[in-house]
Amino acid sequence: MNETPLSPEAPKKNNTVLIVGIVVAVLLCCCCVAVGGSVWLWNNGDALLGSASNLIANIA
Repeated sequence: MNETPLSPEAPKKNNTVLIVGIVVAVLLCCCCVAVGGSVWLWNNGDALLGSASNLIANIA
């Protein structure tokens, strides 16, 4: 009759997989934004900053 009662606390769940998944998803989103911004800047950079030939002509 001297039995110890079972503890009401359940064992903690391991959230390592969830945390790693969230970090990978955030890094993937950042890479997609960086690549998309780079492609846009590559295609529209001259219009954004003015023509590169005009800048070179003004310097020389």
